[in-house]
Amino acid sequence: MSPEVPSRAYYACHTSPLFSLDGSGRGSSPVQLLLADREHRQSPRFALALSQAGYCVTQADTTDEVIDLLSRQAFDIIVAEVASSGVDGFEVLRQAQVLGLEAPVVLTSEGADIGLARKALHLGADDFVQKPTEGEAMAVIVERNLTRQAMERRQALRHRTQLEDTYETILDALLCALDFRSSYTEEHTESVTACSLELARRVGIGDAEMYDLERGALLHDIGKIGVPDDVLHKPGKLTPDEWLEMRKHPVIGYRMCSRISFLKRAAEIVLRHHEHWDGGGYPDGLSGEDIPRGARILAVVDAFHAMTSDRPYRPAMAPAAAARELQRCSGSQFDPDIVAAFLEVPPDRWMAIRRHTEVLEAR
Repeated sequence: MSPEVPSRAYYACHTSPLFSLDGSGRGSSPVQLLLADREHRQSPRFALALSQAGYCVTQADTTDEVIDLLSRQAFDIIVAEVASSGVDGFEVLRQAQVLGLEAPVVLTSEGADIGLARKALHLGADDFVQKPTEGEAMAVIVERNLTRQAMERRQALRHRTQLEDTYETILDALLCALDFRSSYTEEHTESVTACSLELARRVGIGDAEMYDLERGALLHDIGKIGVPDDVLHKPGKLTPDEWLEMRKHPVIGYRMCSRISFLKRAAEIVLRHHEHWDGGGYPDGLSGEDIPRGARILAVVDAFHAMTSDRPYRPAMAPAAAARELQRCSGSQFDPDIVAAFLEVPPDRWMAIRRHTEVLEAR
């Protein structure tokens, strides 16, 4: 074998492959290609042609080596032979599926019939190539599969964008329905959401949990749609029976939100935002960390907002007094760590966030 055509190596990686169609817009990053083909005459030509086309090619001689590489390294595309003494392309395909890899898998075979090709595609291979195949032709086949994957990713992105638009429309419709029932809820909901997100950032919540908290906070009172008007709009204090009606709103809200796929996790926050740290809350008397963290955050912010708001039956409490009440109920009604994080911020700062939200809503 000629020394300038090695049978196995990391070939030189160019930084400008023929196309940059992997959907990431990474024009300066080489495409990582795993080549598992022991056929001595074809494999070197494949590898050299692909390397010269701008791909970073890694070769493997056995199925075990392929599986080890897949577990340790990310590849953009995999080319594997189905009928080799060292590589079982079908097992490579299966392992790629088990690992949940998104890289296209191209299977190759020499002298294959239509039945083998059908089997490969039926099992999930992205392409099937019958050898002998020139190295330049293999580069085109690889590019074809990368192009198709990039198009599918762009299509999936458009679909996700359309779904997000639909989700926001549904969310707006729910909030409009709630605002129609009570003029207090719009300002309350937006302010509580803004402060909940600020508090969540301070306790280190990640993006996914933040997404659910935002929607849970926006919809935490949505169940009040199901509360009778004479209870919801009563100007004075509620009677015990009326409180029983009002206390149903977390369950009503949960039933509404849990039926909508993108609100399922947010629905848990809606359901649990009146649970107490010591187990004395409702609807189920959960305690401690059995209460979702988002609901524990919302409970603190919701209480502060309620205490500092005018009600028909009482005037608003001063922010500093409301902060002292949160401290008094820390460890009983509220998660003490969440309360501590809330109190690290001066009460006037929370009120400033609230006023800013009110100004934005008024525009």
